[in-house]
Amino acid sequence: MKNLIKKLCNALMVCVAMVIVTFSLLITQANPAFLQNNLLSKRLFAYSLLNNFSNVIVGVLLILIGYQIKGNIKLIKKYAYIYVVNLLIFIGLFLWTRSFTIQNLYDAVLPITRNTYPVVLGAISALLIKDKLKNWFKKYKFSVILGGYTIAFTLPSLFNKDILGLGNGNNIITAFSLVALGIACSNVEIDKLHIDKKAITLMSIGVIVNVVLALFMPYISLKAHGDFSTAYRFNVLTSISVVAMSIVIFIVGQRLKINIKIPEYTGLLALLVYSNNFIVEKTVNGSMSLKVLLFKSCIVSIIVLVLGWLLARIDEREHILERKLSLNDEKTIVPWISEIIVKMINYIKNHKHNLINIVILYTLAYCSFIFMSPHLTSPHMDGDKYTSIFFFAFFVKQHMMILTLLLYYLIYRFFYGITNKFWLSSIITYVAVTIAIVADAIKIYYRSEPILPTEVTMVSAYGDILEMIPQIILWIAIIGIIILTGVIIFCEIKFPQERLNWKSRLLGILLAIVVFGSSTRINHGNSIVNAWLSSYGNEPTFWNQEYGAQYNGAIQQFLNNIDTSIMESNSNYSKKRVNKLVGKYKKQAEKINKGRINNLSTQTIVFNLSESLANPNRLKEVELSQNPLSYIDSVKKITTSGLMISSGLGGGTANMEYMTLTGLPVSNFSPTIATPYTQVVPNSNQTLTINNYFKKSTAIHPYRGSFYSREVVYKKFGFQKFMYLGSKYKIKYKMKIGTNPYLSDETAYQNTLDVINSYKNGQFINLVTMQNHLPYSDYYDNSEDYQVSGDMDDGEKYNISNYSTGLSYTDKAVQKFIEQIDEINKPITLVFYGDHLPGIYSNIDGNSLEARETDYFIYSNKYARQHGAKNLKHVKYVSPIDFIALTAEQTNSKVSPYYALLTEIQKELPTIKVYAYNNGKNPVFVNKKGKTIKYKQLTKKQKRLYNDLKLVQYDLTAGNQYLYKTKFFKIQ
Repeated sequence: MKNLIKKLCNALMVCVAMVIVTFSLLITQANPAFLQNNLLSKRLFAYSLLNNFSNVIVGVLLILIGYQIKGNIKLIKKYAYIYVVNLLIFIGLFLWTRSFTIQNLYDAVLPITRNTYPVVLGAISALLIKDKLKNWFKKYKFSVILGGYTIAFTLPSLFNKDILGLGNGNNIITAFSLVALGIACSNVEIDKLHIDKKAITLMSIGVIVNVVLALFMPYISLKAHGDFSTAYRFNVLTSISVVAMSIVIFIVGQRLKINIKIPEYTGLLALLVYSNNFIVEKTVNGSMSLKVLLFKSCIVSIIVLVLGWLLARIDEREHILERKLSLNDEKTIVPWISEIIVKMINYIKNHKHNLINIVILYTLAYCSFIFMSPHLTSPHMDGDKYTSIFFFAFFVKQHMMILTLLLYYLIYRFFYGITNKFWLSSIITYVAVTIAIVADAIKIYYRSEPILPTEVTMVSAYGDILEMIPQIILWIAIIGIIILTGVIIFCEIKFPQERLNWKSRLLGILLAIVVFGSSTRINHGNSIVNAWLSSYGNEPTFWNQEYGAQYNGAIQQFLNNIDTSIMESNSNYSKKRVNKLVGKYKKQAEKINKGRINNLSTQTIVFNLSESLANPNRLKEVELSQNPLSYIDSVKKITTSGLMISSGLGGGTANMEYMTLTGLPVSNFSPTIATPYTQVVPNSNQTLTINNYFKKSTAIHPYRGSFYSREVVYKKFGFQKFMYLGSKYKIKYKMKIGTNPYLSDETAYQNTLDVINSYKNGQFINLVTMQNHLPYSDYYDNSEDYQVSGDMDDGEKYNISNYSTGLSYTDKAVQKFIEQIDEINKPITLVFYGDHLPGIYSNIDGNSLEARETDYFIYSNKYARQHGAKNLKHVKYVSPIDFIALTAEQTNSKVSPYYALLTEIQKELPTIKVYAYNNGKNPVFVNKKGKTIKYKQLTKKQKRLYNDLKLVQYDLTAGNQYLYKTKFFKIQ
């Protein structure tokens, strides 16, 4: 009974000590307000004392470990267990917080080279040579040893210069030193040690000095420096006052025969928590409340005690690791290292083919990055700095190369599991991977995007790919396959490899299926695989598939494109329901068309997406010295105009294009759809856009055509021409302003005018400008004309000033363009809109309406106004899907049943907040006053309208496309 009580008391003391240490670590990491403010408070003094005592406890623990734990070679096994536990903790904390960095992962996998938990390593290193240290300490008196430690820890503490490289104590040297001190103490019978009044006095002074320093240093630091920069100078494991108090507590404990027994694994796990910052950081996880932090400290302490007990039980029963590592009490560290080196060499010799296989797969992984860049440069925008793809892949994207290697290895293990033939599986993997890399490289060269899953599942795509490949390469491939077959047969006979047992085969197959199967959840925001890959460094970049392949490697980018659930299934969806909807809006179209006199196809319509255009003066946080969009604001007063609600902030251009051209809101799509251009359009057999109503349609983008797969998308949309830099339809005018790397908006309009004047009848033009794309450097001579004031730093003001100057050039270019189209004798209507705000504002709430408002206007030239075009009443808020209906109404053009639906939505339904991605559930709207309206607040008619649009969108993008077989899109 006494033993049980003693054990319980021992466990309680260990637990309390662990809570104190953990609580101090969590508070330090959380950095609550009382630590940030340069104000003295009771909490601050209490924290300083707590922090000091926590370091004292760690000091005592290290001394006790050296004093109590037996030193032998089997400690390597204990380190191996700690390594595994730390990996499991890493996984557990990731599952809890759903985040980590690649550095955190490296720390967990490579703890020695990354110095992840140095205190654990230092303690075990000292214990591994405990016998030698013990014998060495026997040569000196205990008082001499204590004197040496006093000098070593006093000098850095006294002069605040870390001459011995001890730092704050969270390092190998400090842990080794204090454990070594415990080993020195084990040579002395502490309980029989003679302690006179002088020693008692010194010990008492040591404790008092430590407490006084902990309490008064915050006050001294504030008075001396005006802040707390040196407040906790003595609250570290290397402070002589902390070390002295640790020694005093240890000696007093031994003299009083308290005999606290530290279980080996519990002690090592406590040191793991103390020295591994990732554990502390993720345990805090944003918590600031002291009560919550205390509760978490108790939980962590209990977990440490339970894990320590479990590891001790496992250690007693499990001896496989000891046999594998040749660990026994008779060996010392030096002979053991020599034996392990010999074993490693023999392992390499016996498994050379497997290791060579991994080297080849790694080389292929490297190639899968290199050949994704036709120009052998790292991904970059014009004007950005860049390096070679060789350097970028090896030094910047090494972690993604390792991921690619693992994926290739799983493919190999899958084949190995099925065939149980090493050479056959290896060579099949090499061939399959090589073909995939070559196919991706060819497609990127010709179409600026890699192979997509939709193409693999479409038989017709293989023909397209084969057509790109010269016949000589196909013949070389056939001959290569024949040769490889011979090589496989030769290797299987001449160099037969060990067959796998059924468990290994099944494990390889299952792992491959699970890992590759998890790609169906990659784009689900709350999924584990999404969180893991995002934390690991996967950047899908759907807006530019070529960049995605260069960032992530070809195979990972391919997997990124698998998880594209377009829309949630619609229970009301059926052919009958679709046909009923067609009839309903056919009648509505007839009703609308009675009052319309023009045909859309006879008009010249220009949809002009102006890159990143949104007047900064509209933001509460920004005040400009003058208005950069003075002309555009004056036009907005005399024509249809207002604010467009963008789905993006700082990006997402293609999504605005998609909505304006199709009339379908991106907010109805699944959250897995980041970019419809690359994830929806390729899956659709047909996509109807406004340009389909015109005999001639042209897309103009004075930049590269590869972004958002525009080359492929525009072709599918039915544009006859796509003019971009490098296209066969040349961009004739190429003027830039100052040092801006992008072509000016004036140039864009000059090219547009050429297209307008080249065709006398109606046509559609989709113009996407680039002048105001980031970055916003000092491109212009007159940037000082736009002075910025507001609560922001100088860097932000600099960006806004340069951005505003760019807007002013756009303003002048728009004025010139409008004046020019007014002189043309045919009906021209310009739909001008900014796609999103630039991502340069730090004080703006990204979810606020303010952050999504861009300028728009619809202007019809003089000729159009003389022939039926009319200005509409000021429409303050519109979404990109409203432009089609507004254009048809302003040009007085007749509509199809589909455009009749869009017209009703524009007139009757509050503006859809297209940036609220919610899978079509519980949509959010904005009324004319800018107030948010929820779905349940809509009238029955409004709900019907919204659900009708959702049904149409489902049929066109995710359903059976019944509507294309009806007259839903035909203008009568």
